[in-house]
Amino acid sequence: MVLYVMRHGTTVWNEIGRSQGRSQNRLSKNGKLVAQASAQKLKDVKFDIIFSSPLCRTIQTANIVNKYHNVKILKDDRLIEFDQGWFTGKLVKTLTEEQKQARINRDPKYGMENLKAVYARSRNFFDYLKENYNDKTVLVVTHNAIASCLDLITQYGDYDNEHFKVMNHFDNAEFKRFEI
Repeated sequence: MVLYVMRHGTTVWNEIGRSQGRSQNRLSKNGKLVAQASAQKLKDVKFDIIFSSPLCRTIQTANIVNKYHNVKILKDDRLIEFDQGWFTGKLVKTLTEEQKQARINRDPKYGMENLKAVYARSRNFFDYLKENYNDKTVLVVTHNAIASCLDLITQYGDYDNEHFKVMNHFDNAEFKRFEI
């Protein structure tokens, strides 16, 4: 399988530093432009299928890329963003130091999903792809956390706290290619 993993384009909340979580934000004007720039770079890749998080910003990004491919886009809940709990909608710069630390540590008392759960969803999705699309070229449009977990899975395989220390992050509309 050839796997492309892409983060959605920029939203206004990305631009102002507001925690999005599972909110249904749309791409900003800039977000559409960066998604289009990535779509241009991918226009000559022959995708067999596109998977997307069900959130609006990822669907918009997938549709922008798909203008060059006209393939089926499947929404998959395993690709949805971290549940940010209480932090959803909060401006990061207005958080107290204690709140910032709680956010980094994914403190469950704030209703946040932890990294191990996100990794488990990512692993489940990756295993599904390997089983069902092993001979295909697949594009996955998702969020930073899921994209980063998929990147870790392709490099290291199993969950390990040490790997999260070297987790790569995806910029908006950034994509990476993996041969599985």
